[in-house]
Amino acid sequence: LRVVILLFLLLSLLEAKVYEKLVFRGKGLNLMVGPFASSTLYKVIGKTYPPFYTPWRKDPTFDSKEIEKYKEKLTEYLESLGYYKGEVEIEERGDKLVATIKLNEPIRVASIKVHPAKELRTLVLFKRGSIFNTANFSASKKRIERWLQENGHPFYDFDAKAYVNLDKYKVDMDFHVDKNGTYYFGDTTISGQGDVDEEIIRDALTYKAGQKYNIREIEKSYDNLYELGVYDYITIEANKSEINATKVPMKIGLLMGETKFLKGSIGYNTDEGARGSIEWIDKNFFGNLKVFDIGAKVTQEGYDIYNIYYDPRIIAPFIGKINFKNEIEYKKRRYDTFDETTLQNRITFGKRLFDIEHYFGLLTEYSKIKAKSKEALDDSGNYFINSLFYQFLIDKRDSKIDARNGYYISLYLERSLKALASDLNYFKSLLEMRYIKSWGSRWTAGIKTRVGRIDNEVPIFKRFFTGGSITNRGYEYRELGEKDSAGVALGGVSLVDVMSEVRYRVWRKLSIVGFYDTSYLSREPNDFSGKFLGSWGTGLRYATPIGPIRVDFGFPEDGSNPYVFHISIGQTF
Repeated sequence: LRVVILLFLLLSLLEAKVYEKLVFRGKGLNLMVGPFASSTLYKVIGKTYPPFYTPWRKDPTFDSKEIEKYKEKLTEYLESLGYYKGEVEIEERGDKLVATIKLNEPIRVASIKVHPAKELRTLVLFKRGSIFNTANFSASKKRIERWLQENGHPFYDFDAKAYVNLDKYKVDMDFHVDKNGTYYFGDTTISGQGDVDEEIIRDALTYKAGQKYNIREIEKSYDNLYELGVYDYITIEANKSEINATKVPMKIGLLMGETKFLKGSIGYNTDEGARGSIEWIDKNFFGNLKVFDIGAKVTQEGYDIYNIYYDPRIIAPFIGKINFKNEIEYKKRRYDTFDETTLQNRITFGKRLFDIEHYFGLLTEYSKIKAKSKEALDDSGNYFINSLFYQFLIDKRDSKIDARNGYYISLYLERSLKALASDLNYFKSLLEMRYIKSWGSRWTAGIKTRVGRIDNEVPIFKRFFTGGSITNRGYEYRELGEKDSAGVALGGVSLVDVMSEVRYRVWRKLSIVGFYDTSYLSREPNDFSGKFLGSWGTGLRYATPIGPIRVDFGFPEDGSNPYVFHISIGQTF
């Protein structure tokens, strides 16, 4: 008997064959994108090719013994998309396996019952006669549940069924909801906040007692607490033991993590070259979320040594609650046209009012400038500058590192006066606007505009510069504008930058990009009448936890370069 079993196993091994290729075929199928893309079908059978950036990983192989398992998984996938009469055949042809998929007739929705229909019918992603698929059925249920949680009905009863009749080849749907009343937020209890005043925690909450229950406000509050940066554990949930007829009391549980740490980083981008930093941070300096940060940054252009003190909540007469920041920085930079050594101190007061962030303060700086360009030799010297500044900021993007929807508006004003013992008189303004919009899960478009103005001719170190990975991508860093006899840009006092981009996600983390950028830079104050310089290009984005890695190839329309290559981290928008 043992001999027979051994012979059987040996014969099985001899009959099995391992193939390096499995190709998909099917009339009318789009094997490049969509639900029948080859990359998706490989995932369905549990065989995925490693991404291009991991060349050390081996491509998958396909065992002839697993053909029936592949067919079973592909058939189940077809059924999930509504193709219950779909057929899958896998054949061994030469040195590869060939999987032929026939969709045939899809099953369709015959009827849809929704109660209450008036409020919920539009949330169902089906119409009579549409192809049934399990993904859209699950998505419809989630949309209904989300609507209930956003509109004051957290304790609903919900029943959703899809009756699949294979004999009559149809699907009947039934969505039934009992709202079980409308609820409102009650009082909130807080525990575990550590040496942070309870009022600071309450300031981070976007919901208020008496407001209709809305899970979005809970999620925003959670994000605000997370952004405080000191808590390892955060819960916001209903205090179910205290719920009455209409009120939902809330309870918040917090656990403070380590707030003092040493942080270092190294990186590279084509604007600044290789770079590194090291800093020591205390994010709860003597309590109440005060921050003390001291560090240094080094790039190929030079280095910065800095210290930041930030208090998120002080009480000022007549103004109320404001935040305070003091930044001391010593920096040394080497540019093509000048070298700069600067010691500066920036005092900033901030307050959120009418959903807009307002910042105002005083900037004091002492700069030593050594001009390299013949056209800027008169700008060499020492400068002491005192300037008052104001900024308002509206940021409605859904992410600061990889936004897909929203907008951003910032206006910065800086006024330097000799009456403030400053060596320069000037008024500087810089308006920046961004808008980004996504369609579905794959398409995203964005536009960014910067408009800058300085009312007087100023030394070269105070001018605007443009060109590079976050401005006009068809040009090198700080390359655009009027140039000296050596071909080095001299900057300007009138600036317009417009950047536009369309992204398409080809894979879960990888997107391709097309862009068009255009810029104008003049050395004359209030001069916006000249010629814009445009560029177009393409690139890749790869998502990482710290932001997307960006690779761009820009082609200037004036032919000044065949192309310009940029690499950096973080979206342009």
